[in-house]
Amino acid sequence: MWIGDSSGGAIGGIAPTTKSFSVSGLERVAEEEGAIIKNFDKEGVVEIKPASGCVEKMYLAKPMFAADFVINLPKQKTHSAGIFTGAVKNLFGCIPGLKKAEYHRLAPNQHELGEVICDIHQAARVGLHIMDGIIAMQGEGPTAGEVYRGEKILISTDPLALDTVAAAMLGLEVEDIPILATARKRQLGVAEWERIEIAGDYNTTPRYPGFKLPRRYKRVVQTNAALLRKVIAFFKTRPRINKKNCKGCNMCVESCPVQAIDRETKLINYDTCIECMCCHELCQHKAVELRKDNRLAALLARIFRVH
Repeated sequence: MWIGDSSGGAIGGIAPTTKSFSVSGLERVAEEEGAIIKNFDKEGVVEIKPASGCVEKMYLAKPMFAADFVINLPKQKTHSAGIFTGAVKNLFGCIPGLKKAEYHRLAPNQHELGEVICDIHQAARVGLHIMDGIIAMQGEGPTAGEVYRGEKILISTDPLALDTVAAAMLGLEVEDIPILATARKRQLGVAEWERIEIAGDYNTTPRYPGFKLPRRYKRVVQTNAALLRKVIAFFKTRPRINKKNCKGCNMCVESCPVQAIDRETKLINYDTCIECMCCHELCQHKAVELRKDNRLAALLARIFRVH
């Protein structure tokens, strides 16, 4: 039995996977249970040809193809860019080291990233998906979020069906989450409620009361596409680095797939920025904040508590 992963981000040009195993407690669990830790950054790769064509070729961690049976262990959590991440998105950790930043650059929006992630699922063939919702994450996940005690475990052989149910527990639908919408288009699994069977302790999908979604999430009930684009542009948020909270670790600088952040000033070049939110996702000190471009929008957001 082994436990494997590759962490996002970089400090000094090195992915912090070894530290992540220690901080998360996985290293201790492995020792107690007699499991082997496999750092995907050091285990070698297998080259695959992605079906989507978003990238010409992709390199995935070799242990994913050497294992007799693979179990995917996602966390039920929010995400500042992707709104929600679960079983489908979790396999992005099969990409070793800093290659993840390269794929973010080649697939800059969430729908394109969804294509890349679907390619990983089709290549890796995971047998079972077990989601930890005992301690879920709400708000500005995955690093600036807050603990939400969901006290749930979700299990399925179908990653998309699992995520469809897990997202519904937070008040979300598949079309609210670009990566899942792409997974449904690619027929990665089942997303139609009439084909999903809820078993175990519940007959219907339970809901998390008072669960906080990311500020970037907006459900605008409006069919006029032009008006919708104007509303989204008006309330648009971008990452900015709060120098008071910044510790100078340069995780944001080295993890930016398009090198849009100045190492010294920490100013972001928005002409270069692809808004992948890697800087916000990976900052361990909550120094990368999401702020609204339009001052009037920011004022209205405070008045009406529009997040």
